Amino acid sequence: MQTVPEPVSMAEAPTTPETFELIIPPSGEIVARDVSWEDFLANKNWEHVEWVDGWVVKMPGIDEKHDALNGFLFLLLTAYLHLSGLRGRIFQDPMLMKPFPHLPGRAPDLMLLLPEHLDRIGAKAVEGAADLVIEIVSPKGERRDRIEKFREYEKAGVLEYWIFDWRFSEAAFYQLDENAEYQRIAPDENGVYTSRVLPKFQLKIDLLWQREFPDYLAIARMVEAMLAAPAADAKQEE
Repeated sequence: MQTVPEPVSMAEAPTTPETFELIIPPSGEIVARDVSWEDFLANKNWEHVEWVDGWVVKMPGIDEKHDALNGFLFLLLTAYLHLSGLRGRIFQDPMLMKPFPHLPGRAPDLMLLLPEHLDRIGAKAVEGAADLVIEIVSPKGERRDRIEKFREYEKAGVLEYWIFDWRFSEAAFYQLDENAEYQRIAPDENGVYTSRVLPKFQLKIDLLWQREFPDYLAIARMVEAMLAAPAADAKQEE
């Protein structure tokens, strides 16, 4: 097992959220209106939905490519957490994230919490901002992922937000800056994205658009190679 440094300091999630104007009505098929958050959590009949200021919104369906990419990313992040010893937690849809009372309860495709934020995990939702959120764009979900959720996750203080669209082989990575605003971070000249939340985690973008993804053993070897490589700042010093 490799030892990794502490996560790089980034802007913290706001402790006293400012007034934030949601996009109402939210995009998507509306299932119900004027539903409290408590009633939403208590209703066992709704499936694959999110809560936005009293509106219950049905999420778009997914296809095989979406599911395969989601599965690969889940295994990759799981292997990273175990092999690095970081010991955070990863959740998948339909687990909800409710950062603040005035913000929606969303169900990201994937979200990750660092060890110091595991106390945000509730029985039915993450009650606070995840450190990393990943959304894979569905054909009818562009506005939701690229505009609505982008604004909400930024305001909530999600430190990194990754958006993937396999239809166009597009990957967009955003990191929260010192002003608590998202800045888009481009991969390097070799097409590799370096995370700030996850020490030494690097993602080669071409891997995302393959017909077949590596199996778990191959993924574990990839992660071991990441952790064994010199840190980026050490390379610069050389």
